[in-house]
Amino acid sequence: MITGIRRSALYVPCDNVAMIRKSAEVPADVLLLNLEDGVADFRKDAARMNTVTALKSLDFGRREVVVRVNSPESDAGRKDLAAIIPCRPDGICLPKVEIPEAVAGADAAMRTLELASGIPEGSIRLHAMIESAAGVLGAREVAAAAPRMTSLIFGSADYCEDVRCTPAEDRIEMLLALQMIVAAARAAGIDAIDAPCFDIRNQDLLRRETAQARRFGFDGKSALHPGQLPWINELMDVTREEIEWAGRVLAELRGAGERGRALSTLNGQLIDNPHRSAAERILRRARASRPQEGL
Repeated sequence: MITGIRRSALYVPCDNVAMIRKSAEVPADVLLLNLEDGVADFRKDAARMNTVTALKSLDFGRREVVVRVNSPESDAGRKDLAAIIPCRPDGICLPKVEIPEAVAGADAAMRTLELASGIPEGSIRLHAMIESAAGVLGAREVAAAAPRMTSLIFGSADYCEDVRCTPAEDRIEMLLALQMIVAAARAAGIDAIDAPCFDIRNQDLLRRETAQARRFGFDGKSALHPGQLPWINELMDVTREEIEWAGRVLAELRGAGERGRALSTLNGQLIDNPHRSAAERILRRARASRPQEGL
């Protein structure tokens, strides 16, 4: 189910049936059912069938279900798409994308399979993993390569190996990649999801990385373990203070408009259309993450 919020995205290895079943209960906004890295070659056929069974039989609730396939240019990737598309996942995630042609090719293959399966054309979304220097440099074109493109997802492990950097805890070595991915996603009007924190037991590091990702403008952060999800959801969500600020901004600008003015002040600070846009975005995000509150 697509709820419009992607604070957290949990990688789920699909060669493990128990983990797939457990994923239907975890507090992730997005489930990345993984058929690519992390699944040995000799287990890919079994992982694919596990995924098909799960999509047909499990109730994932409000979680957005995205399947990370093998490269659609490979035999395994073609088999993935042929098996998965008829099961109507919310999205397909492409690994190691570097050029827009990779997105266009997957888009065309998905369209053919949708039509053959009686699925409305373009209804299954596309997410692209950015995992290399070429991917970062081509991120703007990749993000805009197809109407069904929905997010760019940073793969930091492969990126660091590709550029031969050794990241410290502040991730300054990845600063260019982080900012370029966010900028490319924003230019295309899609989401940006940060890489996971690989030290799954280090909650302090997870909190620092997640707070940093939010400052940079990421919509969400991926996770490798369900235990990381509560922290990510909390830190990537809008705060009560932000919601209250947004309400005051909109009320003040509404009053200013009634007085024939396009701007006003709030707590001594000038506010105008950019603040209105920020306030509206905060409230949209709050409604998606807190549907029970009726914001």
